[in-house]
Amino acid sequence: MDPLEPIRRALPGEITRAGKLLRGLITYNSPAQIFERGKRFTEVIRPGAFRRTLAAGRDVISTFNHDVNRLLGRTASGTLRLTDSPEGLRYEVELPESAADVRELLTRGDLRGSSFFAFPHRDGGERWTRDLREVLSLELVELGPVVNPAYPTSTAEYRSAAAAPPATGHALRVAMVELMKRS
Repeated sequence: MDPLEPIRRALPGEITRAGKLLRGLITYNSPAQIFERGKRFTEVIRPGAFRRTLAAGRDVISTFNHDVNRLLGRTASGTLRLTDSPEGLRYEVELPESAADVRELLTRGDLRGSSFFAFPHRDGGERWTRDLREVLSLELVELGPVVNPAYPTSTAEYRSAAAAPPATGHALRVAMVELMKRS
């Protein structure tokens, strides 16, 4: 697989509601069975895979169902916060008033997980061993709640509020939009 191919993965998990915060976790060391481009393999995101994105202070967005027209928050405005933990990448989004339907879906239990869109870094972003793909370093572009998740242990919950290819953030977003059009 081309190391510059984007990764878009959905992650099932528990979602609960209580206020205006959506919290999620993209888990590390949790194998997922992937079928992509005619190839079946196991994929594991390793600890620290998002460290470079966090260190670079990139603007990451949160959307509902990977729809850029359903923006929930972004790191540049402070409405999306990302934290690396031993368990995985934790995220917290202050849901806007325009996301009342997302809050309702979370409350009813219709949304069960999160998904992310990222590019493996060229220099050591992934390691293949037969049918195992270890994801070591990703340039995160987007994440958020989805209807149909795929990873078995990542989470999202609703709570009370009291190197990718050398490209600009804009170029990464353009690539993401183009990929979504083909989906």
